[in-house]
Amino acid sequence: MLAYARALNYCRDIAIELSQVLSEIDYTKDDHILQVYPRLPLLSSRGVAWQGLHLQYYRQPAHETPEHASKQYIIGIELGQSSGATAWQGNKQQQEISGCGKSCIYPAHYTFKDQWPKDIEFIALYLEPTFLTCVASEFVDLDCVEIVSHCKVYDPFLRQIGLLLKSELERDMGGASLINSQLYVESMATTLVMHLLKHYSTVKQSVQNAQTGLSPSSLRRVVAYIHEHLADDLSLTEVASVVPLSAHYFATLFKQSTGETLLQYVTRCRIERAKELLAKRTLVIADICQQVGFRDQSYFTKVFRRHSNMTPKVYRSKL
Repeated sequence: MLAYARALNYCRDIAIELSQVLSEIDYTKDDHILQVYPRLPLLSSRGVAWQGLHLQYYRQPAHETPEHASKQYIIGIELGQSSGATAWQGNKQQQEISGCGKSCIYPAHYTFKDQWPKDIEFIALYLEPTFLTCVASEFVDLDCVEIVSHCKVYDPFLRQIGLLLKSELERDMGGASLINSQLYVESMATTLVMHLLKHYSTVKQSVQNAQTGLSPSSLRRVVAYIHEHLADDLSLTEVASVVPLSAHYFATLFKQSTGETLLQYVTRCRIERAKELLAKRTLVIADICQQVGFRDQSYFTKVFRRHSNMTPKVYRSKL
């Protein structure tokens, strides 16, 4: 009877332990987030049309997360002062995460838990596995690649990406973003994936360069399409379909051909078109802003000044 009681207690303990391990968490859903964190994010990209990448900005009290896995790849970027957090996988303590700007990287389906002894402010980027696979498959043999977990990583590049995307999301939520916000986010997400592949994966081979640029005929078709649709909400996927190529492969070839990212090229074309319209003096600046693909006139003025060292009004007055 004693042996039976001990066995029963052991089974009960195992059941309790297993019940504390959550199933995979989908960080795009509020009810899932509250299974892990005490509070919902202060800012979330769920309400905007971002594809493949999600951003959430948190301020959380001291807490310990339950052991769980995520459906997405997680890049956590700590802001503010040191919090001295500890990451765990199973019963094994991983590295302590501390210091402003330190990051952690958890692959999709990776089981872990975090312990935060102090209040914590952080940005979390969540990459969908299908998006990462789509990008990676253009450059590496996926059978040779695995993103591995990292804690206590000081990576200024990851921090910069997180802060830039947070600023873009705040502009989107405020209705003052460029019309090509999705193009910007897709480009940043692709850059993020390539950074993870290069620095935080088990890639056995170097990330391969694609063929050297687009063919002359393909480049002509793409350029013509861009100039015909400067007022539209261009996306990387839409422009790549002109060739046609996958968005991520196209982005690499386009930069090899032009020396610019698609976003840089489109922005420069919009400013050049704006200069042509300013010279004609038939439209007010607010109308020109709309015709060259800017939703907000103040942002148009800021970008125009960055490219021309003067505002549109001053530029027109000097003609």
